[in-house]
Amino acid sequence: MTQPTPCPEIRASFDALSAEELFTSSRIKWRLFGEGVLPAWVADMDFPVAPEITRTLRELVERNDFGYHAVPLSPQLREALVSRMDNVYGWKVEPLRIVPLVNVVQGLDLGVLLHSEPGEGVIIQTPIYPPFLEAVAGSGRRLVENALVRGDTRFEIDFDRLQRDVTPDTRVFMLCNPHNPTGRVFERDELMRIAEFAEEHDLVVVSDEIHADLRYPGHPHIPFATLGPEVAARTITLVSATKAFNLAGLPCAFAICGSDRTQKPFSELPPHVLGHCGILDDAATYTAWTEGETWLATVLDYLLENRRVVGEFVAKHLPDVVYHPPEATYLAWLDCRALDLGDPTRFFRKQAKVALTNGRDYGSPGEGFTRLNFATSKAILQEILERMAKAVENRTDTNR
Repeated sequence: MTQPTPCPEIRASFDALSAEELFTSSRIKWRLFGEGVLPAWVADMDFPVAPEITRTLRELVERNDFGYHAVPLSPQLREALVSRMDNVYGWKVEPLRIVPLVNVVQGLDLGVLLHSEPGEGVIIQTPIYPPFLEAVAGSGRRLVENALVRGDTRFEIDFDRLQRDVTPDTRVFMLCNPHNPTGRVFERDELMRIAEFAEEHDLVVVSDEIHADLRYPGHPHIPFATLGPEVAARTITLVSATKAFNLAGLPCAFAICGSDRTQKPFSELPPHVLGHCGILDDAATYTAWTEGETWLATVLDYLLENRRVVGEFVAKHLPDVVYHPPEATYLAWLDCRALDLGDPTRFFRKQAKVALTNGRDYGSPGEGFTRLNFATSKAILQEILERMAKAVENRTDTNR
């Protein structure tokens, strides 16, 4: 698929963002901590959505078009999903293997509930997006923790520990690729080793790939299910346009099942348990996947620069913070342990008036870390970073 050229007008709309304007929005990101605290926590971009999506939604609003639509999944949206997976990733998805969901988190919960029993093991690679942990704890399953290991330039999978810790009653491997919060895009050889491990222990793999479109140059995303027919047969892939196209308030997601084995438990649920997206959600996702590529190219270009800004600023002004630039996502996973701040997220919210995401929420390997969302304007990002550096420079023991 040919990559479109970034659009200067769209880029200018990103540069024009101001904190004053964003504080008036209804987004929880900007309202939770009140005015004066710059938010860089929840994974929600500040950028205005693609103009094509705005046009589509405006047309529906102006027509008062809020009635029932084709549920649980409109034929055009199913076709758009199949076409996108083929064009972008070379993945031939069987249309009838698509299970509509309200959001990806629902898919995480169902993947665990439908393919394991209480007390059985579920493998998770921490630090990890908190709903992964909640899917295990909330369903009474047993956590099999495979913590990623911080290397010199990126986080790595500990395959030796994986073999040591797996048990005969482990049923599910929960994969997050691209990985949140470390930003890893796992390479083919890593994914093949996971696939071989899953086959050896007969595991169902629930692969959350919601960040796949937010990858940086040199880090191609490989859908786990494309590694071969046997791999696909044990895989449930979770996808959505909401993250890459900034549509968190218009939830719409899908589980792509690779076989009867993975799909049958979904089909046996009562028909309305899964729910479905509404007409606005459907239309926004369809437009994103069929008309949003220029906007997405502009976002990726802008995020690439913001990623560089974060790296250069941290190296110069926060040299004790360890930061590996993410290979995908707009999230900076910051190791603040050498700063001896106690809880770094609390410190920065109190002393810098910057709201970040607490690393402890991602499991025990996140202790002493904090996560920074850099999907905002250059000016706001610069202010966030300068506030953080100033707070560290001016800290006192009473601030810790």
